[in-house]
Amino acid sequence: MTPPLKHWHLLSASEVTDALATSASHGLSTAEAQARLAQRGPNELIETGGKSPWRILWEQFTAIMVLILVAAAGLSLVLGKYLEAGAILAIVVLFGLLGFFQEYRAERAIAALKQLALPTVRVLRDGTPREISARELTQGDVVLLEAGNAIPADLRLIETVNLRVQEAALTGESESVEKDTLAPTQADLPLGDRVNMAFMGTLVTYGRGRGVVVATGMDTELGRIATLIQSVAAEPTPLQQRLEGVGKALAIGGVVVALLVSGIGIAGGEAVRDMVLTAISIAVAVIPEGLPAVVTLTLALGAQRMLKRNALIRKLPAVETLGSVTVICSDKTGTLTENRMTVTVIDVADHRFDVEESSNKAHLAPVGLLLMGGALCNDATLQEQPDGTMTTVGDPTETALLTAALRGGLRKEALLSLMPRVGELPFDSDRKRMTTVHPAPSARDGHAAFGVLAALDTPYVAFVKGSVDGLLDLTAAVCTTSGIEPVNAAWRERVAAANIALAQNGMRVLGVAVRGAHSAEAKADIERDLIFLGLVGIIDPPRAEVKDAVARCVSAGIRPVMITGDHPLTASVIARELGFGSGAVLTGAELDALSEAQWGEAVRTVSVFARVSPEHKLRIVHALQREGQVVSMTGDGVNDAPALKQADIGVAMGITGTDVSKEAADMVLRDDNFATIVAAVEEGRVIYDNLRRFIKFAVAGNIGKVMVMLLWPIPFVLLGRPMTEAVALLPLQLLWLNLMTDGLLGLSLGVEPAERNVMRRPPHSPQSGIFSDGMGWQVAWTGLFIGLVTVVLGFAYHETNPGGPWQTLMFTTLAIMQVFQALGTRSNRESLVTTGLASNPVMLGTIALIIVLQVIAVYAPVLSTTVLQVQPLGAREWLLVFGAGGAMLLSTECEKWWQRRQGQAV
Repeated sequence: MTPPLKHWHLLSASEVTDALATSASHGLSTAEAQARLAQRGPNELIETGGKSPWRILWEQFTAIMVLILVAAAGLSLVLGKYLEAGAILAIVVLFGLLGFFQEYRAERAIAALKQLALPTVRVLRDGTPREISARELTQGDVVLLEAGNAIPADLRLIETVNLRVQEAALTGESESVEKDTLAPTQADLPLGDRVNMAFMGTLVTYGRGRGVVVATGMDTELGRIATLIQSVAAEPTPLQQRLEGVGKALAIGGVVVALLVSGIGIAGGEAVRDMVLTAISIAVAVIPEGLPAVVTLTLALGAQRMLKRNALIRKLPAVETLGSVTVICSDKTGTLTENRMTVTVIDVADHRFDVEESSNKAHLAPVGLLLMGGALCNDATLQEQPDGTMTTVGDPTETALLTAALRGGLRKEALLSLMPRVGELPFDSDRKRMTTVHPAPSARDGHAAFGVLAALDTPYVAFVKGSVDGLLDLTAAVCTTSGIEPVNAAWRERVAAANIALAQNGMRVLGVAVRGAHSAEAKADIERDLIFLGLVGIIDPPRAEVKDAVARCVSAGIRPVMITGDHPLTASVIARELGFGSGAVLTGAELDALSEAQWGEAVRTVSVFARVSPEHKLRIVHALQREGQVVSMTGDGVNDAPALKQADIGVAMGITGTDVSKEAADMVLRDDNFATIVAAVEEGRVIYDNLRRFIKFAVAGNIGKVMVMLLWPIPFVLLGRPMTEAVALLPLQLLWLNLMTDGLLGLSLGVEPAERNVMRRPPHSPQSGIFSDGMGWQVAWTGLFIGLVTVVLGFAYHETNPGGPWQTLMFTTLAIMQVFQALGTRSNRESLVTTGLASNPVMLGTIALIIVLQVIAVYAPVLSTTVLQVQPLGAREWLLVFGAGGAMLLSTECEKWWQRRQGQAV
């Protein structure tokens, strides 16, 4: 029986080969490999489940509002109202297809994971190296590794020669990991500390080695992430949940009112046909048919505005969700930092500079020699791109040294032309240093550093870089700005103190030394009697703009949290610099020891989590959501993908992000800039405000129409009049009104500019409903006002003008009152005078269009007599209509004046 996945690193190399019945020198036989492959299956990730297109389509047409409209269309067909039935069904089909195409965007995260597996790999089969497809790898295969290889499966390493592996995509750690073959004594090590393992999807950056395949396909660490991604159920966004609640409430209310009115009418002796027509009219009046379209278009317009601010929205509901975010959980590497190991401090024997200063101090001999040594004792390379920019290839630490030298005016290729490498002692984990030998330059070559080297009076020079402690033991002198001085206790103490100080700031520290050599041959004794040049502090630095962005998050009531797989010390340093809470750090191992109750306390109080696994990230996000938070998770690696998918809004990096993280995310930052998230949050808040305005406007208007249908028969009953004229509006008239007001006017509300306090207030509470903060009462009284004014005006006109166009008057009054209602709804607090008409030109154009369309509806014979069954209005009727609209605007402005006086706002 083979050990469980997480225990392979605890076995020795021989125990692994014995357990898997394989040979380190011969690998598997072809026959055995084929038998195991047949039993275990190919080495690939498997995608499970997912909604079928038919199911998505079915769900679009089984929503409660849609079913009510379908029922209304069916009743219209029964009654012979074919035009009404066709119009209602056309609206249903249009909005159903719109919803289908929005949702039918298959998740491709697993497909992106599959691309991480290399198509071919070198293995030992029957004792002979051969190249096979990575799909054909099986447990027990021996894989040969060299620089540039992608790891094709999870391997227990059995041979390493200076092997380093870049694991940032999996663990979040910027620096390449130095690998060895020894089994650790500690059992529960995080992935980043299992140095005798190599994991599928990571990259060899240096050296060579071989490893035994211990897990393939879905059994690998990458496979576990795939399983996590697929285990995360798609949850509705806060907006979707709120809109669903609004839709159900309106639909149920409409059905109840329709049945009540119909029942009373039929009980009173009215014709069933007339009451059914009334019921259909009420159903059409209560349901905001334009709601899905307006929401989708508003979100789409918001997504376009966000794109201009470098935030690419992959899933439209995420646009609004950003406005409700209460916690932003951010990966460190590549998100808060540059994901580029960088020399930030240079410390020579008697001076210390930051990297900007050192660029200007490269003319000083110690600084120039240090930069020169870092560039020459280096296996990384610089490549110039067609646009003139420079890119680096190689180990991240070595590329950092090359870049620092380049900033100081020392280019590796130019140095090698003067001082080519003629000998070397490669880096190894025992010595923890590397040495290269070069011909000594002439003092005439111009740089002060060349003068120092020429003064050594040897035909060759040797540069050594490695751990500071190891170099100090071999040091005989130090290079200062005054020249070469013998090392003493004071110098040793200063260098050791500088080493400790840099390490405590989360940096990787390297020392660089030089000596004269009489031979090009690099022997072990060449690493003695060294002249110590100085130290370099290397770190993945925070992005320059992130600190201000974090501060803006805090001022907007959003809590930033760092979640990283990197070392706790590094995480703590970056967190303090950027302003993440107190800087206290909780590690993955410490999280594992917590109870469920302690998890809740941890996510409430701790702002920095380090050395965490993908499972930890997922669980942290889930724990925050259980605490009632709306969580945004940002990241760029494979290890971030499950948490990105679980979060209410997953944000991936567009430049450094893996395909896996992008496919799991709702939004992608095209500039990898944390500050862009803050800009997107601001846009999200504007969109949420606008959608809330639209719902306030549309629901109030629909309540007004329902009130008209409900109240209109009352005076006929009280006065004992016949019910032949007791249907206030026909279904097609209501459908026309809904499409014009809920659709066109609603869309213009969706582009309202931001109010002044949008980023100086807390986010909306996840627990608050769409009608919270008094909006429900405003909607109710506005709807009642619209209904009462329309009914009173219509009945008075009906009584004083027998045979007059009373129904057309009411039909047009509703349209114009909602135009003025929209003007009053533009701001929740400011008056229309303060807001100004010109600040939303889209609304002005929409109002003009609606008035023109309403005039056409009243006077164009094709529409007025054939479809809508209305009559022309005279000048007096139009004055009454606009008078009612003015009363609507005046009442809304009075309400806002009262709110300003009371210091309130919805």
